[in-house]
Amino acid sequence: MTKHDVLRFFSEISSKLFFDNNEETLDTPKMRLAEQIREAHEEWIRAQKYFQWVSDPELVDHAIFAEEAARRKYIYLLNLAKNQGISTEELK
Repeated sequence: MTKHDVLRFFSEISSKLFFDNNEETLDTPKMRLAEQIREAHEEWIRAQKYFQWVSDPELVDHAIFAEEAARRKYIYLLNLAKNQGISTEELK
């Protein structure tokens, strides 16, 4: 490993640890969980809208199952956050 390689390595590490507000933030488990919860909530909302939109009897069952699955996923992730001691305020 050359001196240049070592300097580049430390430069990359420091850029990930020390950043200003305009750069990408660190990805922590809490941040990932918060993002998963937001995505699950959006998925649930989309499934509810889909259910309201469908009229074909063959799609109604699918819409019901999709909405229920999305709701359960959202609740699961909220409970996961609660069990990890993460409040909903911390997830915002």
